[in-house]
Amino acid sequence: MEGVEIRIYDADFNWVDVARMPESVQFCRDIYGAGQFEIHIHPDKPGAASLCGRGNIIMIDGRPDVSGIVRNFSIAESAEKTEYVIYGETGAGFLKQRLCVPPTNTQAPGSEGFDRCGGDAESVIKHYVERNVTNPFDKNRKIHNFVIAANKNRGAAVQWQARYSELLEELAAIGASTGMGFWVYADIQGKRWIFDVIEGADRTRGQSVLSPVSFNMEYQNVAGYEYTEDYSNFRNTGYIGGKGDAAEREVAVLGDSNAGRDRFETFIDCGGAADTDELNDLGSQKLSEMEAVKNVEASALPRVFIFEEDYFIGDTVSLYLTRLGLEIPAKVTAVNEIWERESGYKTEIRFGERLPNIFSVLQKKDVVK
Repeated sequence: MEGVEIRIYDADFNWVDVARMPESVQFCRDIYGAGQFEIHIHPDKPGAASLCGRGNIIMIDGRPDVSGIVRNFSIAESAEKTEYVIYGETGAGFLKQRLCVPPTNTQAPGSEGFDRCGGDAESVIKHYVERNVTNPFDKNRKIHNFVIAANKNRGAAVQWQARYSELLEELAAIGASTGMGFWVYADIQGKRWIFDVIEGADRTRGQSVLSPVSFNMEYQNVAGYEYTEDYSNFRNTGYIGGKGDAAEREVAVLGDSNAGRDRFETFIDCGGAADTDELNDLGSQKLSEMEAVKNVEASALPRVFIFEEDYFIGDTVSLYLTRLGLEIPAKVTAVNEIWERESGYKTEIRFGERLPNIFSVLQKKDVVK
């Protein structure tokens, strides 16, 4: 841990100090949210006091992607131990400070109280960041030293609308529905935060362009995993309500082929839809958010494949759950890097892609041998 260096800057990227010899550091990056960090350090260690400055920027080992904003700290003192505990989040935390404020009809004719955008996923995501962070109609909402990387028009086509929802939550929903992640990283020399999307590469066994990356308990490159399926909010048939009232209201039905005990119904209010096409698009989007939650959390070991050498956050890899007979293409959606003075460095990986239904996979006899 003596080798871990935490550089500290003020909120305007001016140099403040460097902290060394922390007891432990945890830094989690999440491509669909604001990752968090936690630092434990003795008050007498170099730079410890500077870490406690709210709003200060930290960067670990000179890595722009492992940078964040100090939000709060605490001090605990006893006969056995005294330490500062510093908490913060990545630059994506700025996105929690903004709502998706819709334009007026004067600012955007035909908006009717919604901020609508359609196109490739990258363009839609960056549209909402521009409207609410970098170039809002109300200049008091602008966050300075925050820029958007050049648009490369990546990702699947999507139609979206937003109205006074939290910007970060809206971007996470767009990302989850299209597989397009995002991040905010520090540009120290340019004294700015840069927002960009994360598309990720396909490193599964089924492709032949890149060297495949596979995780399996039998390969001894996974220390353990937890697989979860949650159907508590599952719905597959939606009655989508558009404009109008009572009997005059337009209602579309999605998933009407589902029947009997396999049919789970819900009503989805899409009264802001401009027309029938948008009604169906928005209804499909919201119904997709009610799919079963299927998630894997695993602790990857630095054997066979090395994080940020063989694979990166946002990539899709192959994950084998031999006990369940599942072979899963899983996107690396979050990475928690941990430095401990006593136990050294380790990486915990979360695979957050929507996964195939365990029962349908088993019925197809796709068993890993």
